[in-house]
Amino acid sequence: MARITSKKLTDQTADRLFQMIISDPELCPGSKLPNETELCALFGVSRTTVREAVRFLAAQGYVEVRRGLGTFVAPRTTISQDIGLPQLETVQVRLQDLFEIRLMIEPTTAMLACHRGTQEELDHIFHCADEVARRIRSGRDWDSADVDFHHAFVAASHNQFMEQLVPILNRAVTSTWRMVGSYPSLPDMVIQDNALITSFLRNRDPQGTRLAMESHLRRTIRVLEFGDSSVLSLL
Repeated sequence: MARITSKKLTDQTADRLFQMIISDPELCPGSKLPNETELCALFGVSRTTVREAVRFLAAQGYVEVRRGLGTFVAPRTTISQDIGLPQLETVQVRLQDLFEIRLMIEPTTAMLACHRGTQEELDHIFHCADEVARRIRSGRDWDSADVDFHHAFVAASHNQFMEQLVPILNRAVTSTWRMVGSYPSLPDMVIQDNALITSFLRNRDPQGTRLAMESHLRRTIRVLEFGDSSVLSLL
């Protein structure tokens, strides 16, 4: 139940931040938003909640996150009053379907990240992978860390369309995970797969990175289809 509450809190925070953007005359296109600490204090929520809310608004095109500079109101001429948060709550989709879409997109995104990513961006990916492993091993919730790991590949790919699309998919995946329950075998599999993906990335091997990401997604789909007993099966 706490996980569902957290999900709703992220939506509420995104909605409140959006309302602040459209109602504050000083927040015109190109204006810088308050920093993360200030937003946490303003809305009374955690850094993770603020980050997820900002990421969602960025995926919708309402804000821009500029690494090292902050978050800015996007240069849009008009902004709709309804960003569709209530509708997201009612979308019903199979988790397997979402991973099949990711399978079409993320291996190529990983390959592009290996080609185009700066060393700083790759180091951020490695940090995210380490954080996923730390949270899993300490028994903490690792959903948001896993989202950060995959989103880091998108940022390093330098593909603006992917920066819009993949966060929406990741958000849908996270929401659906919470509805269908857990798969006990997945955490250990994720640690192993992430280690393989990052090993190819460290060697600047684009094809290896692509294949490792593809293998990870295929193994996850197999678990969703056949359960935990399939996690070690070869695909």
